[in-house]
Amino acid sequence: MPIRYAIVQEAAAAVMQAALTALAAIEAEPVFVPEKGPGWRRSGQETLVVVRRRRWRPPLPLSTGGWWDRLEPMAAFRDALAAHPDLGGRVDTLVGFEFSRTNRSLTEMLYRHLLEPLVTRAGGYVWDRAVFQECYADIEAGLLEPAVRLVQVVPLLGFDLAGDRTIDLGAGLGIRLMSDAELSAVVEAGLPDQASGNTQYREVSRFYQCALVRLSTHAVCTGGATAAVTPPARLDKCAKRLLIALRLVCGGSVTLGRHLQMQHPDDFDAAPGCTIDRSWSQAPDLGRPTILWSTDDLALIQDIMQRLEHPGVTGDRSLQMAIRRVMAAGDLAEPEDRLVDLVIAGEALFIHGADRRRTKTDRSPKRDQIAADAVDLLASDPVLGAAPDAIEALAKGSYRRRNHEVHADPGPVPQIPLLDGSPAARLNVALVDLEKMMRRACLLRIQQATSTP
Repeated sequence: MPIRYAIVQEAAAAVMQAALTALAAIEAEPVFVPEKGPGWRRSGQETLVVVRRRRWRPPLPLSTGGWWDRLEPMAAFRDALAAHPDLGGRVDTLVGFEFSRTNRSLTEMLYRHLLEPLVTRAGGYVWDRAVFQECYADIEAGLLEPAVRLVQVVPLLGFDLAGDRTIDLGAGLGIRLMSDAELSAVVEAGLPDQASGNTQYREVSRFYQCALVRLSTHAVCTGGATAAVTPPARLDKCAKRLLIALRLVCGGSVTLGRHLQMQHPDDFDAAPGCTIDRSWSQAPDLGRPTILWSTDDLALIQDIMQRLEHPGVTGDRSLQMAIRRVMAAGDLAEPEDRLVDLVIAGEALFIHGADRRRTKTDRSPKRDQIAADAVDLLASDPVLGAAPDAIEALAKGSYRRRNHEVHADPGPVPQIPLLDGSPAARLNVALVDLEKMMRRACLLRIQQATSTP
């Protein structure tokens, strides 16, 4: 990138030469030491290792107050900066977002972005014009950058992508693998069932490494805020809609991790660290991960996310109850508890659902009501692909087994037939079909509720 302010560049060069001369007078050679962190980096699919690097340890006098201003060229450099407000207005002041700014010290910037690279790359207190030119060009471009970027992340725990590792959801939203910096922040804050590790490495399941991410661009602001500002909206509502859509379309037990946000690490002089919630988060069942398999599923997920905000959905109490119970069933590990929630979802959806209000004279058993309406809704569904008799048998068998469990019935355990007509060898096997049936029922009801004029 061409240099726009040659006078400032030459003044900075004089300061760096004076600094290197002063440091060489203190010690003949720089001392380099190994350093750990901050953060972690990937080393394999599910292993993080601590970041290690070789770093220059500056002599003590450099950290004393006024060291930089005792360098003879420093005053001329400050004057050159002051003469160019585009540059000078971006140092020794608060810089960042309208809603969050950090102090940018001129001397700290000179150390991190000029002096340290010069010493490290040369391996000594040696002036290298080419290295200086490269570093100064980065500084000038960074100081003139008109925008900063905010990264908001909500980890998707118990989730993975089968194909592309980055999915665009529109409006600046996407699902992708977290960067090393983002994953480091999530690990440091703590996962709900933290895997093994020590100070040198961490084991993190691949089902914990994707996230809903929003990248937004904001104008650079300097100085103190002059009026009350509103920070950008969090991802909470959008993440909740995505969670519901993922569960209904793909199944599994995906949950949401702690919301975090940070300045994009590639921004010039980016503010270090991040802001992350410390609230509790639900652990998924890694034996039942949620996997996004196809572009058809993605299109349906995007469609359902939009429909979930429709008044026809938000105002339908029975549909809302059914969705909550299907979601609750996905959170649970014990099959008997999952069965109870899934049958409650069926009661809400098929007994009291929209256009299915029972009259007081309808005295048929609830299991028959549930089965009949399940057949009406799902018999022609190509995705479920089940015969009417099989849907009816699964609904009735699940209802009987639910009653057996909640009343601790000592009698024989009712059998639940599967959608293919065979008996379920275990309750967990039956729950696969029952959950699939209830997920499809909720999806179809959502589509019906949003298609009515």
